[in-house]
Amino acid sequence: MDASEILILCAIFLFGGFVKGLLGIGLPALLVGLLTFIYEPRYAVSLILIAIMTTNVRQALQGGRFIDIVKRYWVFCSIAIVLIFCVAVIGSAVPVPALLIFVGVGMTLFALSSLFVEMPLLPARYDKLAQAVAGIASGILGGLTAIWGPPLVVYLMSLHIDKRAFVQALGVMFATQSFPLTLGFIVSGELAPETAVISVALLVPTFVGMFFGERLRDTLDTKLFFRLFLIVFLLLGLNLIRRGVFGA
Repeated sequence: MDASEILILCAIFLFGGFVKGLLGIGLPALLVGLLTFIYEPRYAVSLILIAIMTTNVRQALQGGRFIDIVKRYWVFCSIAIVLIFCVAVIGSAVPVPALLIFVGVGMTLFALSSLFVEMPLLPARYDKLAQAVAGIASGILGGLTAIWGPPLVVYLMSLHIDKRAFVQALGVMFATQSFPLTLGFIVSGELAPETAVISVALLVPTFVGMFFGERLRDTLDTKLFFRLFLIVFLLLGLNLIRRGVFGA
C-alpha cells in the first residue's frame, strides 16, 4: 500500500466519521460506496468492519441508557443479530446488485416522501411486529452488504422520538449488530489479520471526523437535524442504486 493510497483511505474514513458523528448513521453505506471505486465490494466491507463496530459502541454509550434501549428494542436486536451472522458467513456466494437496487429505491422513495409529508406515528399495538419486520430486513441486508440501517431508520422514524433518543437508539442497535457481522467475516475467512491491522489504523481519522460531526450536531435543532438526515438518506439511497446498476 503506497502513500497516495493511504492518504485516500484516511480522507475517506475522516469524511465517513464526520457524517457518522453528525447524523448517527451513514458510515457503512458511505465508506462502502467510496471504497468500491478502489476495491472489490467484499474486501471493502471487511476493511470497514472495525470502524463500524467501534463507532457504534461509542455512539451507543453516549447517554447512559444502553440496557434500557436493548430491553425496549429486544425483538429487533435478537432477530437482526442472528440473521446478520448467518448471512455474513454465506454472503460471499450471494450476488447483491438486485438487492442494492431494491434497497436503494426504497430508501429514495422513503426520503423523498418524508421530506414533504410527515411520517405517521406507529400504533403501539404494532410495535413488536414492526421490530420483527425491520429486524429481518436489516439482518439480511446487513449480512450481505454491512448496510443494515435503512429498515431500522424507517422503524425509528415512525416512533417520532427526539434527536438524542433517535441517535442513541441507532447506536445501540447498530452496536449489537456490528459484533455478529464481524464474527461472520472472521469465520468465513474474509477478515484477514493484515486487513484488521489496516482497519485499526484507520480508526484515527474515523474518530477525528466523528468528533467534529458530533460538535456540529449539538448545534442543530431537531427539525433541521431530521431534514438534513433525510437528505443524506436520499443521497445514500441513490448511491445504492448506482452501485447495483453499475457494480461499483
